[in-house]
Amino acid sequence: MNRPFWIWRLLLSVVAVLASFLPVWAAEPVSLRYTIYHGSDRLALTREMIRVFEEKNPDIRIKLEVIPSYQMYIQKLMAQYAANVSPDVGYFDGSYLPFARRGALMELNNFIAKDPEVDIEEYYKNLVEGYRLNGKDYLLPCEVLLFDILFYNKRMFDEAGIPYPDGTWSWDYRVRPELKEKDFLWVVQQLTKKDAQGKTTRYGYAMNWGRNLVGAMLVSRQLQETDNPQEPRKIILNNPEAVRTYQWTSELLNKTGWMPTPTQFSTSLSSSAAQLFTQQKVAIFHGTTAEIQRFRKEIPLPEKGGFPWDITLFPRFQDQPIGHQGGGSGLGIFRTTKHPNEAWRFLKFMCGDEGLRMLGRAGATQPTKPKLTAEPGTWAIGPSTPPELRVPAHIMETDRATKALNIFNPPEYYNESRTFLETQIENIAHGRISAEEGIALGVKQAQGRLDEALKRRDKKPFPVWAGVLIAVAIVSAVLVWVYAPESGKKLNPRQKRDNRSGYLFIGSWIVGTVILTLGPMILSFLMSFSDSDIIQPPNWLGMGNYRDAVTDDPVFWVSLKVTALFTLIGVPLGLFGSLMLALLLNQNVRGIPLFRAIYYLPSLASGVAAAFIWRRIFNPDTGLLNQFIYGSDGHGNFLGLASLLAPLADRPGAPINWLGNEHTALYALNIMGLWGIGGGTVILLAGLQGIPEMYYEAATVDGAGSLRKFRNVTLPLLTPSLFFSFITGIIGSFQVFAQAFIMTGGGPNNATMFYMLNLYKRAFESLEMGYASALAWILFVIILILTLLQFRLSKWVHYES
Repeated sequence: MNRPFWIWRLLLSVVAVLASFLPVWAAEPVSLRYTIYHGSDRLALTREMIRVFEEKNPDIRIKLEVIPSYQMYIQKLMAQYAANVSPDVGYFDGSYLPFARRGALMELNNFIAKDPEVDIEEYYKNLVEGYRLNGKDYLLPCEVLLFDILFYNKRMFDEAGIPYPDGTWSWDYRVRPELKEKDFLWVVQQLTKKDAQGKTTRYGYAMNWGRNLVGAMLVSRQLQETDNPQEPRKIILNNPEAVRTYQWTSELLNKTGWMPTPTQFSTSLSSSAAQLFTQQKVAIFHGTTAEIQRFRKEIPLPEKGGFPWDITLFPRFQDQPIGHQGGGSGLGIFRTTKHPNEAWRFLKFMCGDEGLRMLGRAGATQPTKPKLTAEPGTWAIGPSTPPELRVPAHIMETDRATKALNIFNPPEYYNESRTFLETQIENIAHGRISAEEGIALGVKQAQGRLDEALKRRDKKPFPVWAGVLIAVAIVSAVLVWVYAPESGKKLNPRQKRDNRSGYLFIGSWIVGTVILTLGPMILSFLMSFSDSDIIQPPNWLGMGNYRDAVTDDPVFWVSLKVTALFTLIGVPLGLFGSLMLALLLNQNVRGIPLFRAIYYLPSLASGVAAAFIWRRIFNPDTGLLNQFIYGSDGHGNFLGLASLLAPLADRPGAPINWLGNEHTALYALNIMGLWGIGGGTVILLAGLQGIPEMYYEAATVDGAGSLRKFRNVTLPLLTPSLFFSFITGIIGSFQVFAQAFIMTGGGPNNATMFYMLNLYKRAFESLEMGYASALAWILFVIILILTLLQFRLSKWVHYES
């Protein structure tokens, strides 16, 4: 009778114990992943902000994830979202657009409307509108980045007797000496110093990146690149005033000597514009607000041995209203988060008054709220501002620039069009082409690609089930092709047992091949008929990608031509070098194993490491190659090479810029290719050592000399090895990527735009996975045809059997 009573007591006790743990379980903090791309200089501040947030919100823990490379940041976030492992909160600039358009980010409008602590009207209006898509907010602004900040050396202004800029100067298409310090170009001219030979010893102006100057001039002239920044349909850069502006900036860069040319930055100067400013080789540096904190650290205060400096804004054009380039950054919430409310609380802190004050007081960035920018001690200088943050004195110029901000955030489908424009703009900046001709060509190519991109947006969805059926059919066809010949054979029990054992041994390999090789190949084949970015559902294009590559995409033919020329030069050159080296290393002399190892080692080195080494070798001023050709004083003429290369120099008397000149860049990479001939040498050396000695003895008896032995014995018996090296060399040269990616980026003027580099840019920079898949299959067919053709014409190959 008592038994049920004790059972109930035991159950109640267990329930009571479990209930006592409920508060502990309930108190388990929510974990949020927060991904950023800040460098080491901002990490400490970010971690401190997170620490303060966690103290105020003990129910939330932030896991900080850092992707140091900005170039890889968007690609990795896209890959994480595609794999459904994206973080909860991300840090974005204009790069938020691809995510917002694909529905990867949550709309913040509902959070903003329901939260009385957040007033979007408190933020800079241009910043909010610049990062608003179709009336919806996806980011809460936390940082301002201005592109048109002019840093000036006050000591140089004093030496020239020029008053400091007061924000009232302007610019025109000519120097206006009558306006003196009110004319920007007159000031730049006066601050420039040249020696008796006319060589510039101090520049009046230098820009941080290539388009700073022309971009600032276009914005100050109220000139736009497209008809609609967020939904461009027409490129309007070919209007006469824009062409005139581009031509004027080209002449300023290449003819006046007042400012370093883009070529000089990568060659003779070997320094960035910011470094030139800190070295007092530039009077006015055109940079961004990011350099304010940098210069505070790198330039000591005058009383500690530094020089006095301040900031002003890029001048207006004549009497037109001011306008400035720039943007900002903010935090967004990924739609896949499981804790949207907690993520919003984190955004509210980081982008709210407390978080922005921490950023401003540390001097890291200008707050995104005007009231905080003007608050003494936060961004504006106040009584509590430490001495190192009291420079620049005119810090509030950033507030004026932010209120005149023009943000250009084009959609990703415009990226390819912009690449064509950038190529011609680079040519104009280097003085290779006139602005009228370059802009006309760039706009024509860019508009064609933009029209094609707009057409793709209206395509039908990809027939997924048809794709699955095709994939199954391909796999079935492969299985039938492999196993059909064995299907009719009768096997005894022992043979069946051996077959089962064999399949067990190779089973893991078969699974791996199907999943990791055959599967991706089939997927790539299907994607080549679609418009796909691997995030959104693909659209059906049929043969559209293949048609576009052959008929509409000029970069396709350029990349194919560059790759073919590289192969035509590099493969025979590498084969000849490998053969000569193998013959030398086949001699029976003392220490030959050591020499074989020395020549083989470079082929084992990382391609990335080799690219960095050769980039130093090809440096036009300090590189080893030019030291041989021009001598240490730059006036040598080794074997007459300097005279021979003179027509290819950027300017008379200048050393050849191997990687910066479109006429020499590809050949420089061919020269670099000889670095790795040790791998081919080993193959040919093995072939040489496999030739029986009796053939040489017989040739000696017949009276053959060394040359006849090489021609009649060595070469015929070495042809299998030569044939193998020839085939693998062609296949490898058509897949060249790392050298150009690291050393030239495909430039200059697409001179090193290899096929694989173009494919990579389309796949991972433009997110055109369908088009990139089509390019991959075109390359597969090209290599297959070339390989079959070589086998067809291989009658010259001598097999001993």
